[in-house]
Amino acid sequence: MRKIWEYISVRAENALSIKQVMSVAMSMLGFFHLCLTVFFLFFNIYPMVLIDLFSVALYIFCFVQIQKDKSLLFLFNLSYMQIVLHSVIAALLLGTDSGFSLYMIAILPIGYYAAYNFNMRKQVINPMCYVIIAGAAFCFLRAASSYMGPYYFYGNKMVDSAIYMVNYFVAVLSIVIFITTLLNQIRILENLRVQQNKQLEKLSKTDALTGLANRRSIEERYAQSEALNEGYSIVIGDIDDFKAVNDTYGHNVGDTVLQAVAEVFKRTVRSEDIVCRWGGEEFLIFLPKCMGHDAAHIAHRILENVRITDMETSEQAVFHITMTLGVATAVPGMEFAQVVKEADDRLYHGKQNGKNQVV
Repeated sequence: MRKIWEYISVRAENALSIKQVMSVAMSMLGFFHLCLTVFFLFFNIYPMVLIDLFSVALYIFCFVQIQKDKSLLFLFNLSYMQIVLHSVIAALLLGTDSGFSLYMIAILPIGYYAAYNFNMRKQVINPMCYVIIAGAAFCFLRAASSYMGPYYFYGNKMVDSAIYMVNYFVAVLSIVIFITTLLNQIRILENLRVQQNKQLEKLSKTDALTGLANRRSIEERYAQSEALNEGYSIVIGDIDDFKAVNDTYGHNVGDTVLQAVAEVFKRTVRSEDIVCRWGGEEFLIFLPKCMGHDAAHIAHRILENVRITDMETSEQAVFHITMTLGVATAVPGMEFAQVVKEADDRLYHGKQNGKNQVV
């Protein structure tokens, strides 16, 4: 019951597919017409008995074909026309006060549900076709009721009221099922779109190989620090002799080295820091509210952790690498690009003077 309530409250985790909805609908309609067959048989309304027996057979046929995933649009249209014709004939024979004309209103949202689902299946349909058919049938019944009365009577006003209420509740139930299913589908697709947009946003700020941030993330974080007028430091690190790693062990091992170094950076920095793959084998760390010696201390820890990290070749041979890192701290009036250049110049100085160090 809780799941049913969540579904009709448009809070379901999953929405029924068009195939599932049609299967449920055919089952319910078949059972409903079977009940009507017994009802009309009891009151000796034999034309309706025959029509409802035919309707039961039709819905059994449709249900079987749906399970075989046959032309769902054709089966949908077939059942739609059955509802229209049955409602018209029943209203003419039993009078519009019997409630069968209510189905002309109940099937109005069905056209829009069908348009939404079948259009997604690349079967383009116009919902107004269904609206026009139902509207024309309803107008015909209203006009006909002005000139002719019912051919059959139940002989009891309580039965008249009961059959009207049954038709009313079935019509309302039909509207609820199709509208809530459509709204659940739209809500779930909207949630999926939001998640996909978040994922795309994340991918647009992430380096695919290492999972680190890219330049866009650094630029956004820098802009935030600038707006808050907070100090920051920049660390730029470059893997020493990385070309030799690629030449000796292959590019796959080179990619593994980049990933291993990225993990060292992630483990070593603070939670508020941003590690970025700056390009090739070069990494940049943005350290907000971290100045001078503290930034250098983080760089030294990174260097030590990289030195002791085991790198493996495809033959499981172990080797080690080193890095050279340049550290620069922003001072008032310095542009971000200037701080990056200062850190990069110090990195270059370290490369020229023996590598494997923090400058």
